[in-house]
Formats: sequence, structure tokens, C-alpha cells
Amino acid sequence: MARQYVLNKLERRFQYNVTELVDTLDFDDSNIDTWSTLCTQLSSGIMSIIGHANYDDFDWLSGFCSSYQVPFIGLDNNDHPKNNYYMSLMPDLLPALVTFIRHYQINRLVYIYDDTIGAHRLKQLIQMKTTQALQNLNIISRYLGNPDDSYDLLQNVEHMTSIPIRTSPITSTNQRLFGRYIVLDFQSFDTYKIVMDKIKHRGMTTADYHYIILTLNAKQLDMTYFRYGGVNVTFFALPSYTASADNYTLSLYENYIKSIKIGPSVESLLIADAWETLLRTINHMLSSGNETREKLKVFRQGKFYNDLTPGIDCRNNHIQPWSPGKIYLNNLLNISFQGLTGNVQFSNKTGQRINYTFDVYRVTRNEMPKNIGFFRAPNILGVSQITHCEVHPHFIRVG
Repeated sequence: MARQYVLNKLERRFQYNVTELVDTLDFDDSNIDTWSTLCTQLSSGIMSIIGHANYDDFDWLSGFCSSYQVPFIGLDNNDHPKNNYYMSLMPDLLPALVTFIRHYQINRLVYIYDDTIGAHRLKQLIQMKTTQALQNLNIISRYLGNPDDSYDLLQNVEHMTSIPIRTSPITSTNQRLFGRYIVLDFQSFDTYKIVMDKIKHRGMTTADYHYIILTLNAKQLDMTYFRYGGVNVTFFALPSYTASADNYTLSLYENYIKSIKIGPSVESLLIADAWETLLRTINHMLSSGNETREKLKVFRQGKFYNDLTPGIDCRNNHIQPWSPGKIYLNNLLNISFQGLTGNVQFSNKTGQRINYTFDVYRVTRNEMPKNIGFFRAPNILGVSQITHCEVHPHFIRVG
């Protein structure tokens, strides 16, 4: 569905078709030979891989793609110093969280997580305490093993945050907000629902609590109860695509969303943007000079060729990478467009998303999720300051 949406959206000056080979791999299943499955795909002739890569599997998977020079477009965000033929399509939430912490001069933060991705994000946050960025931040971390048993963990958090801490003098004009700041960083959407229900039953919804939800699907959470008691809930969301699309593209988008029975999750939007990244790159290369265009002529007589060899053979003792892979990767990294997840643009150095934007939402008092501003990577936060009943726009750059 995502592939067809992009094929309908983009104007193709050249006749070609792109075939989708779907394969579900469970890296934790010892009965599946993951390496052989990937080799079979390469031998069939593939130009790119789109999929999820767990943090634990990232090193070997990016190494595999680097060895055979086949770009991997990941639907997760993995922090890495160089791309190794791996590109992260998921925008990184950590810079938004850091900018939020610095803007409001938060000096104590409870961080609750439940998987390796959350642990890695927490590790990065702790490392920032050694720099000027977050040197005054006190972090209390708690690992959530089973969301159904989170009641005792929340009780512990309530006790730990009831103890006041010493604060340093305010040295900037940014607004300081006092209270108990709690980050919820979970892998499963169901875990958010379970934990927030436990929070409600524990009565941790008074005005001194402020929850920061680290999922881009937070709009789909039912926060009706959190309108009462004065509790604050902040989360980040992808910008609306409908505001910038023309009528034709908007019609295609609406049809695509209707075709997704489970609703427009972030993953469904990322998959569409992954396909658009690939097809825009192919269009660009076919429209380029002869040398670049010739690199894409890899199909002869209906078969995929790597120079003179059919497919990419990774069972050979001698590694023979895909010959056009490097120039194909360079073109992928230099593609930019307005996709369903906002501005799609990549760092040439790391392969991560850059110059992306989040909307900032807050639930408080009798207001359901309200858009109070935006975050623009890497460190620009524009939010409305609410004082009594007046709203004042406040746009800053942190760092």
C-alpha cells in the first residue's frame, strides 16, 4: 500500500517498476538462520532493505549491509557515528527532550524505561550531565520489567520525588517550572496505556506532576482523565501533513490512511516515506548524467546483475559488494522532500534524520491535548508561555 501510494504520487519520467520482497525475520529465534535468509534476498537482487533493526542487532546488521554495500533504511532511530550503509528514518526524540529540559531548567528528572532503546537513550542523557548542557540535572532512573507490576514502582517514584533537592540560582531568562518531572519511555504502546492507568489509580495526577511521554504515537492515548487534578502531560508529535499538501496529494494521502485498518501509526507513515526516499533517488539518478544513470542498469533479461554476476552472492568466501552501492547510497543521503513525517533529510556523516520538526502538545487542567508550539532539530524550541489566563509566544534556541 505504501509503495503504491508513492508510485501514484511521484511523476516518473522513465518507465520502471519496483518489486517489494517481504520477509519477516525474528532475530531472537534460534531456529531461523538470519544470515542465510538475508543472503537469499541478496541473491534475488535487491537494491535496498527497509525494516526494523533492534539496538542489539544494529552492529552486525549495519556491518552486513556495509560489507555488501546494500543500503538499509531503518524505521528505528539508532545512534551511530557513521552510517555504515544504515540510514535512520525515525526522527530522534532525545534532542527534543534535552531542549525541553534546558528551556525549563529542570533539575530533577525521573526516567522510567522498559527496553534497550530506552536504556540507550537514558545512557546518552546521563553522558550529557558531564557537559555544560545538563550539568545541573539529577536523574533518577527506574527499569520497568512488567507493566502490570508497576504499582510498586510508582509508589517508589512518589516517595523519591517527595524529597526536596537543592537548586542552583537561575542564570538565564528561561522559565523555570517546579514539580515532579517523570519521563515515560516504553517500547510498547500498550505499556503506556497500562502505566498511565496505574498512575490514575495511584492519584499521581495532582498539579505538581509533569509527565513527558516519549512516543510519537501519544496522540492515540486516551488522556481524558488527565484533564483533571491539574496534572501536566507533554508529548511530541509529527507535524500534520495535510497543511502542506496540494489537493491531489492530499487525496492520495487520505486514501492511503483509509487503507490502513489499524489507524495512521507513525510506522505506517515512515514506511511511506521510506518508499518515497527510494523512488525519488531512482528518479534523480535516472535524470542525472550518463555515468550515474548507467549505474542503475542492473537488470538484464529480467535478472539482477552485479557487474557480470547474477544477484549478490554472499555465500562466496570472497566478498563481492554491490558495485553501484556507494553511488546509490550517496544519492539516497542527498535526497530531501516533504513526506508524511515532515521534512525528510539525512546527515551525510551518520545517516540520521536532520532538520526535522515536532509539534509540542500539552494536556493540563480542562484542556485536552493542545498544540503549544514546536521543536525544530537540533535545538530550537518555540512554545507558548501560559501565565494565569494569558498566552505569550516564546521562541528560543537552546545551545
